[in-house]
Amino acid sequence: MQLNRFLTVAIKTGTYIILFLPLVVFQGMYFPFITGKNFIFRIIVEIIFAFWVVLVLRDKNYLPKRSWIFYFVLASVAVLALATVFGVDASRSFWSNFERMEGLLGHLHLLMYFLILVGVNRTEKDWWRFFHVSFIASLAVGGYALFQLAGINEIHQGGARIDATLGNATYLAVYMFFHVFLALYYFLKSQKNTWRVFYAILFLFDAFLVYQTATRGAVLGLFGGLFLSALIFSFSSGDKKWRNFSYGAIALMVALGFIFYFAKDTKFIKESPTLARVRNISVASDDAQARFHIWSMSFKAFKERPILGWGPENFSVVFAKYFDPRLWSREPWFDRAHNAVLDWLIQGGVLGLIAYLGIFASSVWLLFKRFFAGKISNIELSVFSGFLAGYFFQNLFVFDQMASYILILAFFAYINFLSVKDDKETNQSINVSEGAQYVWSSAIFIALFISLYIFSIKPILANTSLLSALSSANSGNFQRAQDEFKRSINLSPLGRREAREQYSYFASLIASNQEIPEAIRKSNLEDAIKEATLQAEDSPQDARTVLFLGSLYEAAGKGPEAFEAFKKALELSPKKQQIIFLVAQYYLQQQNFDKAIELAQMAVDLDPTYFDAVKNLISLEVYAGKNDMAREAIKSRIDSGSTSSEELKNWASIAVGRKNFALAEELYVAAIKLAPNDIQLVVNLAATYYESGKPNLAIAELRKAIVQDPKFKDQGEAFIREIMSGRKPR
Repeated sequence: MQLNRFLTVAIKTGTYIILFLPLVVFQGMYFPFITGKNFIFRIIVEIIFAFWVVLVLRDKNYLPKRSWIFYFVLASVAVLALATVFGVDASRSFWSNFERMEGLLGHLHLLMYFLILVGVNRTEKDWWRFFHVSFIASLAVGGYALFQLAGINEIHQGGARIDATLGNATYLAVYMFFHVFLALYYFLKSQKNTWRVFYAILFLFDAFLVYQTATRGAVLGLFGGLFLSALIFSFSSGDKKWRNFSYGAIALMVALGFIFYFAKDTKFIKESPTLARVRNISVASDDAQARFHIWSMSFKAFKERPILGWGPENFSVVFAKYFDPRLWSREPWFDRAHNAVLDWLIQGGVLGLIAYLGIFASSVWLLFKRFFAGKISNIELSVFSGFLAGYFFQNLFVFDQMASYILILAFFAYINFLSVKDDKETNQSINVSEGAQYVWSSAIFIALFISLYIFSIKPILANTSLLSALSSANSGNFQRAQDEFKRSINLSPLGRREAREQYSYFASLIASNQEIPEAIRKSNLEDAIKEATLQAEDSPQDARTVLFLGSLYEAAGKGPEAFEAFKKALELSPKKQQIIFLVAQYYLQQQNFDKAIELAQMAVDLDPTYFDAVKNLISLEVYAGKNDMAREAIKSRIDSGSTSSEELKNWASIAVGRKNFALAEELYVAAIKLAPNDIQLVVNLAATYYESGKPNLAIAELRKAIVQDPKFKDQGEAFIREIMSGRKPR
């Protein structure tokens, strides 16, 4: 029994340490706000999970008591396992990457964490301790955020939106969101005024920090969740004093809503970072439209693979394949739908979504069932129902990460506890002999050491090697950079894709730098091409990996190979303008002008508001000598006021390079009309006249420039003398 007590204390201590992980930031790691937290989480979870299994072998009472919540959590991970096997990239689905540290491997660790919480927190006192440790951790995180507000600590994202040690304002908002409801819960449950004062202060402090993050989803979710909690509380409470309290809260929130609505155009709201962001919510805004486009893409992808989805971490494949051309102005690659429902639909199909929604639905159902059975109070019913509603709402605009996962699973584990806490204890030892316990325990700890080495130690070394490679590259130690890149790639599948991408970028960057020894440049390019080829083979449906390979071929001067890679990328992402431009450029180099223009026109047709696509098309038409097409397009832009003298100058320069002097002259004349004080345009027009055999017109333009700008007189007259002497001006 002494060993059982030791194991129990060790396991609970491990869960308490996990609650402080939001404070962890390892600057010596690639993605310092993500990887350190996750690696420590995995190491702790694996250790205490091994302890827990040994404890269960010794005492069956530590097996989890199960409700529908438990089964749906289990089902969600089971579906992800199947989706990993049958998805489009099993390796990425299992390992994820350093930026997210999720995937099936991450969810398996989260499941172990959930099982531990359900297994060892068997009393209300256990959970009180657990959540109050989380309060302490949140105060530390909140304290750091206050220093950011005071300007003492920097805000890592820049701007005014605090992010504390989480590196992202949204992550901090969700983290504090949990603690607002926890503080409310214990405020309502506490019978001591001293504790109530503490919880009230904590509630206001955490709500204030959610507000200061200016995260609209979290702010609205918090407001709506608290309103729902107050509403349920008012109907379910048998105490008149508390009913009046909830009525007051409802009235206050309604009043605040009306005040905001009628004062939304005041200076105070317009100048408030948070209120202004809430005020500017509109389905017509660029942000909202971008979200709608991504959600539409996600639904199309779901229809292609409806049962088990595409597998975890494969949204980038979906993003490329179903790319909406109207997203050209956003970041080039998305790896999340920024909507938890759609993320689950993509990674696990309809089965994954059912499991995910089932966790929430069963939680609410069990809360109401236990309340009407008299097993829990209206406090649990109202607070946790409001919390689940608010959390689910804000999750329609974001995705979960480590800080939110460890808390939402704790909430689900606690609601599971509330649902089964009156179930009869088994009070039986598991039927495993002492000798068998030693054998099983030995096997468990051997498996633990192997797991720690494969899933944590080697990936940590790969992570630090990648950061070392980037540091060496920045400092000019190119040989060491190459060695560290290769070491990172070879150490672990976790982060291998990122290491290969960074290696590709590095090798492409130094390829044309003549100051670097040729042997180093050549060696890096050859190795990087080899790794990029392997990555393209590992992820044959990922356009991004093929693009990196094509860029490396291009840097190595292997045009045909680059062209084939870019065409393959276009097959995988047929509507992404960035790739269309690359392929069109290669057709242009092959003098296949018609095909190049056809592709450029396709890019314009996909979204005519993409002005770079329009400019690119006109440049190709000018280069190919399609004067009538170019004139028509340029005239349209001039008439609409959507072009500039600089654009006309660039097109004229292309025409000059192709010895298409007639078009160049027209373009320079048009440019001068837009910028009559730009002497350089006049000089360029004069040079074009000279090149086309019209020296008199060239001289006339130079004389105009001299009159227009007396400072140009000496240089202009020198040019004129050169022309009159039959020499080309220099």
